[in-house]
Amino acid sequence: MKFGKVTGFLVKVVLICVISGGLAVAFNTARSKSYTLAELSHPQPPEIGEASSTDLLQDYVPGKYYFVDARSDMEFAMGHIPGALNIPVDLEGDAFAAQVARIDRALPVIVYCDGLSCGKSLIVAKKLVEQGFRDVTVYTEGIDGWIGAGMDLEAN
Repeated sequence: MKFGKVTGFLVKVVLICVISGGLAVAFNTARSKSYTLAELSHPQPPEIGEASSTDLLQDYVPGKYYFVDARSDMEFAMGHIPGALNIPVDLEGDAFAAQVARIDRALPVIVYCDGLSCGKSLIVAKKLVEQGFRDVTVYTEGIDGWIGAGMDLEAN
């Protein structure tokens, strides 16, 4: 590869990165409630627990936890943990309050999304803590971990 080709390639890579970053900022700004840098970059607050498949399933009994699925309505409809309530990460206002009112506060709340690369569950868990929930845990392996452990899904 000649020096000119390498330089041209690097310029294209930088240009793609700049355009991608600009689009991300534009879409976040257009949201009714934008994500803050603190929400996206800070570690999990101490009041929110974290569970892996091993932790969650070693003494799992249906009805022991209240599961909240932070994925989209469509993903939820395609398959979710049996009995889970869908509270998509972008749900806000009265719709969010209506879904939160359906949660059994007597049970520990387990929030999940797709898996290790998904941050939706942490955002929803933070919203639940803001609503006064005290026993909130993020299932870090999410639906991928549930399926990987051989557990069944429920679909709408």
